[in-house]
Amino acid sequence: MDRRIIDIGLSTFLIIVSLIILTNDNLVEGGAESDLGSMFLPRVVAGLIILFAATIAIQSLRKLAQGSKPEGQEVIITNGFSGIFIYIGIFIVYWLVVPYVGFMVATPFIMISVALLLGGRNWVPIVATSLITPLLIYYGSREFLRVYLPTWTL
Repeated sequence: MDRRIIDIGLSTFLIIVSLIILTNDNLVEGGAESDLGSMFLPRVVAGLIILFAATIAIQSLRKLAQGSKPEGQEVIITNGFSGIFIYIGIFIVYWLVVPYVGFMVATPFIMISVALLLGGRNWVPIVATSLITPLLIYYGSREFLRVYLPTWTL
């Protein structure tokens, strides 16, 4: 299966959904009101999704237009689904564990697990990213969005 065609299709879908988020003011009912407004974060995320999806789609369109053959990473091997089931299992465990051990304890372990599942082998960036990202998300959600993520309850 050619990944480039899938990239174009998914990118198109993501861009359309993001444009709806950017242009529709009726998507928010109540919500967490901050100094920036309740649609600020969704619109920032939608803008980033458009940027990244367009980048992926343009690269795939160029390769298809040139008529180049798919390389090793551009072919999706659909023989086994064990990785998908492990990935879903990791997120089910995360969903069940976060209310008890909290966001700051569970998230680094899940991020490390996903990185290993995806083939990451360089431990320094994996551990650094797994520790820094949850700290930034926790601080940003608490200070800017006034959303309090789950904490340790055991």
